[in-house]
Amino acid sequence: MYKIGIVTGQFDKDPTSHDLFDAASHTAKVEVVDPIQFSAELNSMHEIKIGPVDARGFDALVIRGLNFNGETDFQFEVFEQLDRMGILLVNSPAAIQVAESKFLTSFILQEKGFRVPDSLIVQKIEDAEEFLDEYEDIVAKPLYGFQGYGVIRIKRSEKDTRSRIKRLLNEFKCICLQKHIPNPGRDIRAFVVGDEVVASIYRLAQIGRWKTNIRAGAMPVAHELTDEQREISVKASRSLGLDYTGVDIIEGPDGDYILEVNGAPAWSGIMEATGRNVAEDIINHIIHRLKSRGG
Repeated sequence: MYKIGIVTGQFDKDPTSHDLFDAASHTAKVEVVDPIQFSAELNSMHEIKIGPVDARGFDALVIRGLNFNGETDFQFEVFEQLDRMGILLVNSPAAIQVAESKFLTSFILQEKGFRVPDSLIVQKIEDAEEFLDEYEDIVAKPLYGFQGYGVIRIKRSEKDTRSRIKRLLNEFKCICLQKHIPNPGRDIRAFVVGDEVVASIYRLAQIGRWKTNIRAGAMPVAHELTDEQREISVKASRSLGLDYTGVDIIEGPDGDYILEVNGAPAWSGIMEATGRNVAEDIINHIIHRLKSRGG
């Protein structure tokens, strides 16, 4: 029987980790792995340990989060070494690193021909002047962030446009400015596992608001993707090397754009709207990958 670890620093507060633990318990031996337990024994043993146990005792690790009470750079470096040692990490450290960065995600997707909104990554307000003058309506967001934290919408006609950008830069040091795509007050979350979209929803913004994050109060509603939306979702996931992801698509007046591709997406809205337990899809995908290795 395979041994799978669910990696998180806050198991008690993370419903997705509970879903994965429950799904994995039906087909594998499963344990919660807190990354603050990582240590490295660099002598003749040359071991990476999880608590007192050699990490090589795990066949696969599902990375859901780090533990910020420890050294997160070290924790991530451990993931990279475990991946190099042949333990299956889902998602892989390399893929997570790309998906975490709005710069890398958009750069790679645009390079591969996907439509993404016009964007500018800046560290100084002076470098944003032309972009702010060119577009009437923009979205400003941290380069690294999730669940809509720190994301603001700014219109050129507003008097405090530049001061708001400065405040964001002071807090996050580097930000992404993005042309706002007019839309019907919703976006699409397509949940991809392997080479398949297993579920998809509309996320409807609350009346009078524009953010479509579920935690910001958006309403999840089941949505059947078009063939093209399904195709670009799977191809975007493959392009970034992700085993599973949530691809966020906005329906603009001139067609669909990819907004984000997530490295550790939650799925509460999907389960609520569609009844699909995507944690089971993820675990089944992991088991399939392990079997295909012959392990």
